[in-house]
Amino acid sequence: MSVLLPLLACAQWEGTQVLLHRRAYTLADTLIGSLNPYRSCYDVSHYDLRISLNPTRESLRGEVICTFRWGGGSDTIQIDLHEALHLVELRVDGVKVPFKRIRGTRAIWAALPKSAQRWRRGELHQWTALYEGKPRKAPRPPWDGGLVWEKTPTGEPWVGVACQGIGASVWWPLKDHLSDEPDSATLTFCVPSPLRVASNGTLLKVSPNRSDSCFTYRVSYPINTYNITFYAAPRYVFEMDTFHSLSGKAIPLRFVLLPSSRDKLPYMRHHSVRVLRALEHYFGPFPPQRDGFGLVESPYYGMEHQSAIAYGNRFRPSEEWDFDYIILHETGHEWWGNHVTAADNGDLWIQEGFCTYGEALYIEYYYGYDRALEYLKSQRMNIQNRQTIQGPYGVNADQTYNTDIYYKMAWVLHTLRSRTANDSLWFRCIRAIQDTFSFQTISAEQLIAFMGRQLGEDLRPFFRAYLLHLRPPVLRYRVVREDGKSYLEAYWLCDEKDFQGPMEFLVGDKRLRFSLSQTPKRFLLPDGAEAVVPDRNRYLIVASPI
Repeated sequence: MSVLLPLLACAQWEGTQVLLHRRAYTLADTLIGSLNPYRSCYDVSHYDLRISLNPTRESLRGEVICTFRWGGGSDTIQIDLHEALHLVELRVDGVKVPFKRIRGTRAIWAALPKSAQRWRRGELHQWTALYEGKPRKAPRPPWDGGLVWEKTPTGEPWVGVACQGIGASVWWPLKDHLSDEPDSATLTFCVPSPLRVASNGTLLKVSPNRSDSCFTYRVSYPINTYNITFYAAPRYVFEMDTFHSLSGKAIPLRFVLLPSSRDKLPYMRHHSVRVLRALEHYFGPFPPQRDGFGLVESPYYGMEHQSAIAYGNRFRPSEEWDFDYIILHETGHEWWGNHVTAADNGDLWIQEGFCTYGEALYIEYYYGYDRALEYLKSQRMNIQNRQTIQGPYGVNADQTYNTDIYYKMAWVLHTLRSRTANDSLWFRCIRAIQDTFSFQTISAEQLIAFMGRQLGEDLRPFFRAYLLHLRPPVLRYRVVREDGKSYLEAYWLCDEKDFQGPMEFLVGDKRLRFSLSQTPKRFLLPDGAEAVVPDRNRYLIVASPI
């Protein structure tokens, strides 16, 4: 086996503050967060997971079959598996191959068989991994993830997994990089009776296996790997319904609850349908239509698992906003995160920011724009400006701890809508992102270029100003009186040298809009104008009178 050392420990945008207040990254972070030749040589087509769970020992054993399309350029492939788990055997096209774990990392490098020298680009091949062990137990799911071994209210085993940020290799072997989603997946989980398993996609069969029962599910769409999941609890109750999508199709609804929560089915259906109706209005038809919408009562707060959303909010709606936060936010991820996915953890703001912005749109759909503004203002208090929204590339940077990728990014999108000043154009752009990048992974560069084409503006300076710097653009302004007339003198002060654009001011009962640069300009105000107030309800800025 040849030895490959990564050439890049941490890629970043030159001249920015991307790494401010971030920890130092290691070789282990680079090996899981970057695409070296051992990973880029193959593209995953399908995962077939077959896993047996032992809740008593908090352990598992399993087999994973990865079908991949060969890209060429390497005699070695990388497979990722957490150090707590033992890779027993690895075969490629049925041939047992040697492998080596890179010490202190999840990376396992496997030498391809001699037959691989005859592989042609585009051909399908398989690797098969047998493994076992006690996976990392989640310290604080879903924020600090791993396997979740909990108890139901009656004291019986209640098992799940949440692994966003830390990565799916915390519990099964795979190519653990966001850019490579399988086109489909088959998931089989064997558990001791009376446990029942809910998972992603459609239940194909339930079959006995010695003293266990095995539940097999089929995912028929591309799925990001941290979304592949399962839930196991005694006598889980499965309830089915339908939602009539604006696509004209009847979308299967699946609600999975503990027996003690069975009476909460009307609650779950009511809030789910309200959310689906509002989000379809703005983002388009519910994406994984064949697999349907699933909401599963879970032993942790929540997670956006595709077609099997984790729900642990204990049926508590918001008193002020009349929604269940977990149902609203995690359902939004079916569009942002599951349907359109960031290709690198550094760009996690793509799914978290748009999804959080969708919460305000839900309010707008049912209660109007002014009420949505009130919701956004309540979220603005959560903006911290401690880390840049944009994260580093090429390392496994867990961005979920940076809450500005949620709340601040939602305000960035709200600001861009205000700058656009054309709601028809704005919402066509949002919908076009969903239509154009359906079940694809994308980069920040791709998204920003696409939105710029849709909105007719080079948006790179705008996004650089908000994503790469801690301080939002500063508005410097004052009213100047000369020859009996009043003028507004205003300009931007911004860490991004190319930033410019409009700003709106309230002058009496009028709203005035002026295009500003980083050079002071004067604008004539209406007669009698006294007070000039920047509209901070529509723009994320720092207002600083001169």
